[in-house]
Amino acid sequence: MEINAMREDYDLIVIGGGPGGYSAAIAAAKEGLSVILFEGGHIGGTCLNVGCIPTKYLLDKAAAMEKVRSLVDRKIFRECGLFSFRKMQKGREEVVHKLVSGVEYLLEANKVRVVHAFATLAGPGEVESDGNIYRGKDILIATGSVPSSIPIDGAEHAITSTQALELEKVPGRLAVIGGGVIGMELASAYCSLGSEVTVIEVLPELFPAEDRMAVAYMTRALRKRGIHMYCGTKVQKVEKAETGLRVYYEGKRSGVAEADVVLMATGRKPNLNGIDAEAAGILLTPKGEIQVDAYMETSVPHIYAIGDAVGGYQLAHAAYAEGEAAVRNITGRSEAVDLSVMPRCIYTMPAFAAVGISAEKAGEMGIAAVTGEFAYSANGMALAEGAEGLVRVVMDGEDKTTLGVHIVGENAPEMIAFASAAVRDKMTLDAWEKMVVAHPSLSEMIREAALDCFGKSVHKAI
Repeated sequence: MEINAMREDYDLIVIGGGPGGYSAAIAAAKEGLSVILFEGGHIGGTCLNVGCIPTKYLLDKAAAMEKVRSLVDRKIFRECGLFSFRKMQKGREEVVHKLVSGVEYLLEANKVRVVHAFATLAGPGEVESDGNIYRGKDILIATGSVPSSIPIDGAEHAITSTQALELEKVPGRLAVIGGGVIGMELASAYCSLGSEVTVIEVLPELFPAEDRMAVAYMTRALRKRGIHMYCGTKVQKVEKAETGLRVYYEGKRSGVAEADVVLMATGRKPNLNGIDAEAAGILLTPKGEIQVDAYMETSVPHIYAIGDAVGGYQLAHAAYAEGEAAVRNITGRSEAVDLSVMPRCIYTMPAFAAVGISAEKAGEMGIAAVTGEFAYSANGMALAEGAEGLVRVVMDGEDKTTLGVHIVGENAPEMIAFASAAVRDKMTLDAWEKMVVAHPSLSEMIREAALDCFGKSVHKAI
């Protein structure tokens, strides 16, 4: 194809309009850079359109259903009532539209030029889109990721997480292949909405990198809610049947799961569409992710990459931090990105949130760690709200500093911000003792668990 003569020059070219891309574009514009952003899909990327936000919308409504059911069980409410899944889906679309429109307004207000088209690297400092060449002093790749699949017979019968959010009705039986964050969140939502859910995970346990006691508590609670979970189990094939679909599996448990819908939730892989890394001289990791240094710069000077395209934490807030770090370096401040204190949240019911390291990890690092716990059942706000859960804090037994916080239960993702500050600042036992936390609140449990590390919790029975 012949490229026409139209050429434009910018300080920064951003390829990809997801959380990392759009936030970096705005941050750069605020620093006085001329910025152009290319997005071939929807502004907001996976997170705003078919990931974080729409999933949380469904989970919020599902949580409301669980709350009402618990009140019916206690005979406070007489009945659960009916719900409209169609209206729920309409509400999800409205929330997504509002957020995307808000981001588009921010880009416009900050004078970021947005081109709604795919872009490809055309050479050093150049991007091509729709036959036009755009030059940039610096280029930021923020192309995100796409769902990955496993090579099994009948994989074409399974749907992706995007399709799972667009279902027209709640499936009577849902089989989920993969017990990671995406699979467990959707499993939790549809279980509350009435689906009979089966999760098949090849690893021996859920979330092996997280605190084992917290994950064990979470797993028991999910099973109590009725989710069938088979870990250490591999899916063999998916086939059509007269009554729907059949998922054949074997491992710790072997058998067949009958399903109306099968969700393939086996993770995500970098989306390098339009990025010919080899031709550009950009080095990739063995996993096919873009290799970057501590300043988010690739092996090619003036080309940066962030977010899911570089692997690591596949989290929107990680992409925000990486994008902001890249802009700081583009503008000459030369600051390495610090992702050492990264909050990790799983919005199941009960929810899970963690920051810092687990006791197991501390042991591997040779740290003489101590742990403290505090149960929701001993907290006034949790009792008032009918919430159940557990808070665990890990501290260094020698210098008495905070190493990690792990929470399972209602509002865990909200409380983890408070905990993140404690881990980042290596909060000491003395500081915890002197801290005043609002009462009644769920956050009180973090302080109590920290004090419990050294037997000083006032509200925990010995």
